[in-house]
Amino acid sequence: MSAASPDRRAIASGRILAHPLHAASGLAIVSSTGGRSEITFAVNDFTANVIDTLHGGILYAMVDVAAFMALLSVIPEGLHGVTADIQVSVLRAAKKGDTVHVRGWVDRVGRTLANMRAEAFVPGPDGERLIGTGTVVKSLIPAPY
Repeated sequence: MSAASPDRRAIASGRILAHPLHAASGLAIVSSTGGRSEITFAVNDFTANVIDTLHGGILYAMVDVAAFMALLSVIPEGLHGVTADIQVSVLRAAKKGDTVHVRGWVDRVGRTLANMRAEAFVPGPDGERLIGTGTVVKSLIPAPY
């Protein structure tokens, strides 16, 4: 079997971008190829907490999206990944108005499980400021699309 086709990635990307949580976050899929991905989203009224910094739960969700998009670029046609385990560490705050980038990559794809990692950062004048990291394990199931 070959890796997910660009058409299949486009279908999945469209479904991801249409999700209300992702739409309200201003999610954009920058890339998804070769076991790597990059997404961006805004720290806005929807994604900020009561002190106008990024809510940790949103970071959790976006790490999962980045991991999924990385996985989708390498798993065989006919398979889909669903989250079995996820760990996210928030290292520092992102402020309202920031654009957060999350890069995901695949470490291993087995017969029934796949392991990914991701890093979230905010670009700035002094380079990238790392704000969070995560690991994701996805169970591989028959694709629903």
